[in-house]
Amino acid sequence: MVNISRRAALVRGVRTAAWGSLIASGISRAARASNSVYEVVSEPTLLPGAPIPSLQGPVVLRINGRIASPGDVEFDMSTLERLGLIRFTTPTSWTPGPVTFEGVLLSRLLDFVGVKPDATTLMITAIDDYKAPVPVEDAHKWPVMLAIKENGAYMSVRDHGPLWVVYPQHAYPEVGERDFLSRWVWQVAQIAVE
Repeated sequence: MVNISRRAALVRGVRTAAWGSLIASGISRAARASNSVYEVVSEPTLLPGAPIPSLQGPVVLRINGRIASPGDVEFDMSTLERLGLIRFTTPTSWTPGPVTFEGVLLSRLLDFVGVKPDATTLMITAIDDYKAPVPVEDAHKWPVMLAIKENGAYMSVRDHGPLWVVYPQHAYPEVGERDFLSRWVWQVAQIAVE
């Protein structure tokens, strides 16, 4: 029988060894923290390399540029949802209080379309032709979401929808600072990978 203090020391040793192996494997602190930043709503059923299914509804997003496909990749809402959904509650500069958003991890979307390794910028265009550059690095540094729901409801064009680039400001306050505000593009219609 192992006494309790020895068992606690053994458990601490295993945790320390596991943490050390995570650090040694080069996993970023932000990536490790992501698991506590958002809740997984649904696992992906559409994985990188799979053909995009026939669209069943109106196109809500076009992606082109430095991606695996030579032309535009188009998504309807149900196809986007098949990439897996996450949820988090965060404050924004455009809402009176924190909002619960649900959507697709931007990094997962970029992986699905096969963004070229030398791509640096996502030129995001809104329905009204507003354009803003977002560094590709943002999608890998933080769990940035392409939100499709706000407080449980699909977003209308009037309410920032149908798609809104949302940063996890609740976990990383710096993404709510002035330098980031132009990257929170709403009414997203197209992403050109440059």
